[in-house]
Amino acid sequence: MRVGWGAGVVLALSLGACRCSQDAGAPDAGMLPPPSALACEGLITPEIRDALPGFTFKEERTCPTCGPLCTFRSAEQEQKEVTVSIAYDCHQLPDGQDVRGLLAPTLRAGGMEIPALGKAAARREPVPGMMQVVAWDDDTPCGVVITWLGKNRDRAPELARTTLFGLTRERLMQATPLPAIGGSTPDAGPDSDAGLP
Repeated sequence: MRVGWGAGVVLALSLGACRCSQDAGAPDAGMLPPPSALACEGLITPEIRDALPGFTFKEERTCPTCGPLCTFRSAEQEQKEVTVSIAYDCHQLPDGQDVRGLLAPTLRAGGMEIPALGKAAARREPVPGMMQVVAWDDDTPCGVVITWLGKNRDRAPELARTTLFGLTRERLMQATPLPAIGGSTPDAGPDSDAGLP
């Protein structure tokens, strides 16, 4: 499988699974930053880095108002075909919205519910060789989509658990890029790679 093709599939599926809020860019009454202000560098915890040794990541955006898509690739020869992504979407759901109801599209597509993972979670294999986990956090208004393409894809649910465990209100408040000199925000676009220790 060509690596470029795999990355394109990961991006497309993450975009489809991430339900971006149309008004997510609006101020959140002085509380949490809007999803579009969050950055991978602040969201990726040491525990996630430890779970993916030898991987580097870059940040992408699936839509202007969504949270970041953090795409990981292994630098090791034996795992060079492995691509893992974490898509974050952190916004308040409409009043009365049942988080478990958001699982319906994944379950209709052949997915299976994962018990005791956040508020609600499900896994599916959209294409051969890929595992995708959709989960919503207990403590924050965040949903995540973990997409694992390549060997060891059964690790995706555990990575989702690690990701949700690291999502706290404090981390979200600190997960915005620092303004650059002159007051502009640094661009963490597709060409910016960050190495993981």
